[in-house]
Amino acid sequence: MARKFRVGIIGAGGIARGVHLPGWKAIPDVEIVAVADINEAQAELVAKEAGNAQAFKDYRDLVKLELDAVDVCTPNRVHTPAVLAALKTGKHVLCEKPLAVTTREVRQMGELADRKKLKLMTAQQQRFTNSARAIKGWANAGGLGEVYHARVRAMRRAWLPCAPGFIDNKLSGGGPCMDIGVHALDLCMWLMDCPKPVRVTGTAKVNFAKGNKIPGMWGEWDRKMFSVEDFAAGFVHFDNGATMTLEAAFLGHQPENEDMSCQVFGINGGVKWPSAEFATVTGGSFAQGTLTAARNVERPHSEEIKAFYECVVNRKPSPVPWTETIRVIAILESIYAAQKLGREVVVKF
Repeated sequence: MARKFRVGIIGAGGIARGVHLPGWKAIPDVEIVAVADINEAQAELVAKEAGNAQAFKDYRDLVKLELDAVDVCTPNRVHTPAVLAALKTGKHVLCEKPLAVTTREVRQMGELADRKKLKLMTAQQQRFTNSARAIKGWANAGGLGEVYHARVRAMRRAWLPCAPGFIDNKLSGGGPCMDIGVHALDLCMWLMDCPKPVRVTGTAKVNFAKGNKIPGMWGEWDRKMFSVEDFAAGFVHFDNGATMTLEAAFLGHQPENEDMSCQVFGINGGVKWPSAEFATVTGGSFAQGTLTAARNVERPHSEEIKAFYECVVNRKPSPVPWTETIRVIAILESIYAAQKLGREVVVKF
């Protein structure tokens, strides 16, 4: 009997337990060997749920094991040291978004993975949704044509995550811009074929999180600990002449509980995600409708984990390569820089 594909999970919080663990367990040829978390009790709990895996407090002990891949599900600031430790010991790596909060760290990881001929993938599950796949296929077939502008929104009314890993800048590296903005931005960039950002202006501020004007749907948070923005916005220029607007918020007065979306405008047509509504002109007549994926995907997180597994075992390129991720992080990093400097910044990465 062939040896199973051996996986170690670093970080035993909600994202690991809720979606990554079930995703790995759904693949018959995978064995979850170990789980690491600074909370030993949590590591032991998730290790037991994984099938009596080993539990560690220090991820540096986990990466010493004989593993094929490591799945990093820690707070953002821990991504870089955990990923580098795994890569240095020869493991392929799947890492939760954002891969890192700076382009310098993304490049450090990516170049190390390339030198060691290892796979590195950012867990951007929105790319694996039914609507995203339908839109991407239509765009690849010429439905959009040359893209000249896009709108990106990751706006919540009152869904502010209360855990320190989201609101303490020492752990998160950013607020909604990094936490949820990265989802819609990565998806939109992917639909646009990841053009190179060259100039960005933006703002990142706290409007509500220090006060009590908007109650949190997920409960109370530590206002003294809160050290990230609760709203961010940016305007991006790309090297191909296209532009983009981006808005992200944890709190704000809007009727929708959440608006996670993007709209892409091309010379041949336009499209919205996640609704997959498109508009174009055919033979002088206006045409519009809804795109539908040929294959139904029920669990995008599981689909992304399966895609990573298959890229490793079949020696295929990473489904979400770091060379695309770095352009996404460059935009988010530049929004923070523009806020700090009070002016437009030239994007460097």
